[in-house]
Amino acid sequence: MGKQRFDPGAAHDAELRRELYQTTQALHSAYAKFDYVSEPEMVDACIYEISALKARYSYLLRCIKGRSTPMQQPSPVPTEAPCTAAAAMKGGELCQL
Repeated sequence: MGKQRFDPGAAHDAELRRELYQTTQALHSAYAKFDYVSEPEMVDACIYEISALKARYSYLLRCIKGRSTPMQQPSPVPTEAPCTAAAAMKGGELCQL
């Protein structure tokens, strides 16, 4: 059996995912609380709490997505070079993009 190396990146990812889960649970709780309050001040407080939790959720999700390996994007078509039209293959002229 080989030695397992400690990967600080994996530990950080696990911590981010744990925080995301906790934020999701807090958001569900805040929505449930919002459903039961009736005082205008409490309604406002719940709205602010939900807004803050949604911002935290978005931040954590961006962090997690930013740390994952991105899918390879296709290389863009170069625009400086002329393309060869079908007619150019049989002695026609080059088209300019």
